[in-house]
Amino acid sequence: MSNYENSNSIKIRKAKIEDLETIVKFNYNLAKETEDKELDLEILTKGVESMLSDKSKGQYYVYTINDKVVGQIMHTYEWSDWRNGMFLWVQSVYVDAKHRRKGVYKELYNYVKNICDEDDDIAGIRLYVEKENINAKATYKSLGMQECNYHMYEYEQMEIK
Repeated sequence: MSNYENSNSIKIRKAKIEDLETIVKFNYNLAKETEDKELDLEILTKGVESMLSDKSKGQYYVYTINDKVVGQIMHTYEWSDWRNGMFLWVQSVYVDAKHRRKGVYKELYNYVKNICDEDDDIAGIRLYVEKENINAKATYKSLGMQECNYHMYEYEQMEIK
């Protein structure tokens, strides 16, 4: 764990329904800070709650200091027939501004990486990053990730659920 706080007060754990409000707030902030996008709080809350109550959709992990959530990481699943294994897609990564640049993301990422490394059914980890986000790209590269040859395309249904 990080050395910037007393190591006994730091923990990474699976998120619980009690973390819903914090995760929603972090995801809202993430969209605003990275894409200048304001998410619909009702839809966002339902989406986070749905994942927290259905592990088949993915898993949130939270980084806590003295039982206060200060960071999060989430992964979903993608089956790869080419590799006969599952990829974990890392998403919704957020660290509270007061705790950035102190190794929190690195520890969250390594937590998920250890899950990957210990499970032969998991083929690897993927994530997407905004094209202009030079700092994030440097961080991912420093953790041993490599840029892929793929570009991402999207169709988003405009109907609000």
